[in-house]
Amino acid sequence: MKTKIIQFIPAIVALVAIGFRYFTLWCVDSVSSCYGTLIHQIALSFTKPLYFYFLYFLPVAIVLVFIPRIVFNSWLKFAAWAIPLSIIYVAVTPVVDNSLIPFNRDDAARLAGGVFAAASLLLVLWRALRSARAK
Repeated sequence: MKTKIIQFIPAIVALVAIGFRYFTLWCVDSVSSCYGTLIHQIALSFTKPLYFYFLYFLPVAIVLVFIPRIVFNSWLKFAAWAIPLSIIYVAVTPVVDNSLIPFNRDDAARLAGGVFAAASLLLVLWRALRSARAK
């Protein structure tokens, strides 16, 4: 049972990240003491892309709860390098892009989250089929 609790951590992190976006919106819109603070300053450049990234990741996190531990460990090895690369990609994208074809940080977060979610689901499916075939 202890090993299954560890597999809940990605889902908990995703739910906290999504909830943080709603908290920052509520704080900036409802509480006058939040206006002009750090929460207000990071709302556009940090919490919105974080929300979009983890919104795409949430279905994967729910699937991770129900898979065998060996499949989770192989996904964890993939996530150890894919998540930092995604964060760097989103961080170097401009917050607002006024070029001919605009591509801002929110779009980059959606793209990185979608690619990571698709790659994660493919890896989990491939690893689960491979371990089932070995038995």
